[in-house]
Amino acid sequence: MHFQPQPHLGTPLARRVLTLREGAFAGAPHLQGLSDAFIESRAAQYSLESRAVLVKALRAQYETQGLTEAQEEQLKALSMPGAVTMTCGHQLVIGGGPLYVHSKIREVAALGVQWEVPSHPVVPVFWMATEDHDVEEIRHLSFGGKRYSMPNVFEGWATGKIPSEAVWPVLEALEKDWGQHAAIAEQLKVMRSAYLKGETLADATRRMMAHWHPSVLCIDASDAALKALASSLWTDEIQYQRMFSAQDQTPWDAQGWVPPVEVKPSTLFMLEEGRRTRLDYLGNGQWQAGSQKMDGTELLNRAASKPESISPNAILRPVYQECILPNVLYAGGSGEMEYWLQLIPYFQGRKMPEVRMHLRTSVEWWPSTSWRHWQRLSERGLRYHATISEMRDAWLKEESAPEKGAYPITEKLASFAKHEYGQYADLESSIASWLKRISKEEDRMRERARRSVLRTQQDRWRAFLAVKATQFPGSVESGGAGAMQERTWTALDLACHFGRLPFQTLEDGLMKHLDLNSGMPFLWAWIYPESGE
Repeated sequence: MHFQPQPHLGTPLARRVLTLREGAFAGAPHLQGLSDAFIESRAAQYSLESRAVLVKALRAQYETQGLTEAQEEQLKALSMPGAVTMTCGHQLVIGGGPLYVHSKIREVAALGVQWEVPSHPVVPVFWMATEDHDVEEIRHLSFGGKRYSMPNVFEGWATGKIPSEAVWPVLEALEKDWGQHAAIAEQLKVMRSAYLKGETLADATRRMMAHWHPSVLCIDASDAALKALASSLWTDEIQYQRMFSAQDQTPWDAQGWVPPVEVKPSTLFMLEEGRRTRLDYLGNGQWQAGSQKMDGTELLNRAASKPESISPNAILRPVYQECILPNVLYAGGSGEMEYWLQLIPYFQGRKMPEVRMHLRTSVEWWPSTSWRHWQRLSERGLRYHATISEMRDAWLKEESAPEKGAYPITEKLASFAKHEYGQYADLESSIASWLKRISKEEDRMRERARRSVLRTQQDRWRAFLAVKATQFPGSVESGGAGAMQERTWTALDLACHFGRLPFQTLEDGLMKHLDLNSGMPFLWAWIYPESGE
């Protein structure tokens, strides 16, 4: 298979975040290329005590399932004083999540290999959002035109604590529908071996990722020892609400936009018995979680004695990450990167290390049939992001088909009617009604003529719709733009179309083409089959 970078100019990709990066945030160190000096500095800033806690916590999290050979090497490397991490993260979506989750995992793996030197190993880490409590966003898996869903009985739970058995009905339904397809059955077997009785979604995700991405370490940051490493962060937020006071929405105001995250005085949640409850700051040092009220001193004592019960919200989570990891880079999509931009004034105010904010690569996978169709269609100048309605209009115009909304026959008849009957004032409304009926008939006739033209283009249309079906899922059904493939396809779709999961092709291509010090030469890439595949 081939990996081919694509130019992003003229595409709708990441328009907002690129505008902000190239405008208000241009020149920010967090958006610059990486350097050996920064890696060395970041490693030196990370204490040996913190490193020992991190390595111990990670080893404990893998104790039950065991580490792959590559993960063992990564963990040993992480224990070295000069080691740093590159990180990406996501929610614990059942079945491993959409393809872009796997893409960004392989992207940090590729970048880690690129930047690693013996004295400064670069360890790729996948941050599992185990404390996120938006269960609705993680409980569905769509495949083969059908939606499979975990029971909706875990509202308010930290998703990492949800029992693995909750996913069993989804696996049973998938096995019933797709168990006869060898490649899909193989991936369902991987999932079945991950969602084990007595374990959690965090455990299951760690198992699946070890199978699919064996060189990447998964971290569950709900660990009490890791929370204790960030004690100064919890204290700062409880005493001073630093994140709230650091916000500057001027860059968004200048564009007429709203910042991605509305920051409130409290950026904290309370975690108790697997449930996550918002902590609200009431003012005057008073706090409330649900019906429970407490003063700042009580909350500080709780953070010190039970650090695992304090949880950061979406905007504070990246800061927590930077407190507990020797991190040099975070890779994320445009949505993530926009709220990371929102953090730059905070990072600068607290004089935190200037972690690089890397906009990940979007990837389009081309099944062989769609690729053959595309090669023929592209010869006609077809735009990849064109919608079905746009191409319909373009191809009709190309064939000089009747334009929609034009009524040449009705207009001529109106002229004749005026000449013949215009002198009869009492017939004016009757003539208008008559012409209106004729215009409706003409509209229907012109549409028939347009469809007749389209029928002569049947082969072209079938090819075009086949491409849209795989590359922009949902577009054929809706007639609209559809969704990007990487946001709807999962590992099961790759298995279905390719008979395997070609993640190594992706990583090799990224390793060859990515260059953190050359700006952003590409933001998306195609992976398409070799001739004859």
